[in-house]
Amino acid sequence: MSIPTPKRLTVQYDDGSSIEVDFADLTHQLQQELLRQPALCRPNPDADKANFVLLEWEDGWQEVIQVDSGCTEINRYSVITRPEEVGRLSLKKSDGYPELIEILRRPLDLKRVGFVHSYQLSLERSDREGKEVDHLFSLEKRGDALKKAMERFQQAVAEEGIDLEALQSQEPEQVRETWEKIARRMRIMASQRQQDVLDFVAYLAKNHHQQRVGRQ
Repeated sequence: MSIPTPKRLTVQYDDGSSIEVDFADLTHQLQQELLRQPALCRPNPDADKANFVLLEWEDGWQEVIQVDSGCTEINRYSVITRPEEVGRLSLKKSDGYPELIEILRRPLDLKRVGFVHSYQLSLERSDREGKEVDHLFSLEKRGDALKKAMERFQQAVAEEGIDLEALQSQEPEQVRETWEKIARRMRIMASQRQQDVLDFVAYLAKNHHQQRVGRQ
C-alpha cells in the first residue's frame, strides 16, 4: 500500500454552494502547496518500505524528502543560476522517468545527499550561457546512509528515554508527538512536508524493530 493520493478538491462558499475539481487538474505548484498543509497530509501506511532522500548542509542543517517508491538511485545534482539559484536532484526510477527534486535552500552549499548510500558533493564545473550558469556536481559515495541515520535515531531515542515497544499501545496523536521529539533531537527538518519527517522517523523505528527481531 502506498501513500493515499488526493482525487478531488471541494471548495464551499458562504452562500452554501460548492464546486469540485479533479486534483490532477490543479497546477503542480498548487498541488505541492496543498500537500504541504498539515491538515491534508496522510501518513504512509507502509513507512518501512518507503524511500527517503536526506539532504545535509555544511552548517549541519538536515532535511528529508519522501520520494516515489520506484526510485532506485541518484542520477545527478546540478544548480542553475538565473539569477536566483535552484538545485535539481535527479533520481533514477524503475519506470524510466526520473524523479526531479528542487533544492531551494542554499543549493550551492549542499554538501551531502543520502539515498541508499551517502554521497559527498563537489563542484565539478560551471557552464555559462548568457545570463544562465549551470553548476554541475560530482557525487562520491561515502558510506551507508541508512546505517548513519539509524545510529542517530538510536542515540535520539536513548537521549529522550523513549520506550519504542510501549508506542504500540499509544494513540496516534501520542505517537506523532514522539516522532516529532525524535526528529528534533536528530535535527532533521522537513524540506517540503512535515509528514515526510514523521514518516521517516516511523521508517527508522520499524527498521530498528525488524533488526532487533532478526537478532533474537
